[in-house]
Amino acid sequence: MSNSILNRVQMFLTEANKASVGVSSTIVKEFGQACEDAFKKQFTEQHDRTFRTRMSNIGRPLCQLQMEKSGAEAEPMPYNFKMRNLFGDMIEAAAVAILKASGVKVDAIQKKVKHKFDDGSEIDGTYDIKIQNNIYDIKSASPWAFENKFGDNGGFDAIQKEDSFGYVPQGYLYASADNTDFAGWIAINKSTGEWAVTETPLADQKHSSDALKKAKDNMDALNSDAPFKKLFKDEEEFFNRKATGNKILPLECRFCAYKKPCWGEKLKYLPQQQSKALTPKWVWYTEVTNPREEDGHTE
Repeated sequence: MSNSILNRVQMFLTEANKASVGVSSTIVKEFGQACEDAFKKQFTEQHDRTFRTRMSNIGRPLCQLQMEKSGAEAEPMPYNFKMRNLFGDMIEAAAVAILKASGVKVDAIQKKVKHKFDDGSEIDGTYDIKIQNNIYDIKSASPWAFENKFGDNGGFDAIQKEDSFGYVPQGYLYASADNTDFAGWIAINKSTGEWAVTETPLADQKHSSDALKKAKDNMDALNSDAPFKKLFKDEEEFFNRKATGNKILPLECRFCAYKKPCWGEKLKYLPQQQSKALTPKWVWYTEVTNPREEDGHTE
């Protein structure tokens, strides 16, 4: 079905490049309302900062969730944070409008659901879209993520391998709560406008079972105030394919807002120590045994 969705979208957009293809006034109005709602959500609504488990966060690393629940100090959001969120919401709104305009059968959008585990505990969520009785999650992706996770160089295995945002448990929770199947992700490259549809495996019972178990294990640990345990280890730094002797944060921790309280004073944000560039990239170091040389002297 993913090929059908992608083909319809590509055909619609190709024809739209040539001439007006005609979009119903209903779709236009729905898109306009979705954009208005997105702007209001980002700039006029009060956001409850109370920690709660949701389908959209429960698949993240447990240590990150524990930090958030404990009230640990998170890194301040950059000034463009609201803009990034707004772009994501508007791209999602455009995706839904284009899917409908291209003739894809959309059963439901933004539906609230509740998953009940075997022990009676529950978790809430809101899925993006249901197409022909299958749940899809819509993602606006950076060029790198689009190419290496959702595009030709990625796929389900690539997403599952480094799933620090909990995309896989999120999708299977939505589907289980709605008593249907999780089909995958519809991703839009927010730089180029390209589309990709990344499918779940046909035989995905184990993936679904593992994802739901991870969500339940995280919930149980949070509800029982299980002792905090750092899930990731720092790793060797390589420069020009050679080990530098320094250690850096693993990928999962670089995107975590709680890396400073988690790693403590040993964590340093420094220019790449072996780079000779005038403007080297900056790196999160946990150990520097081979520091940067400047003007012939070692720091």
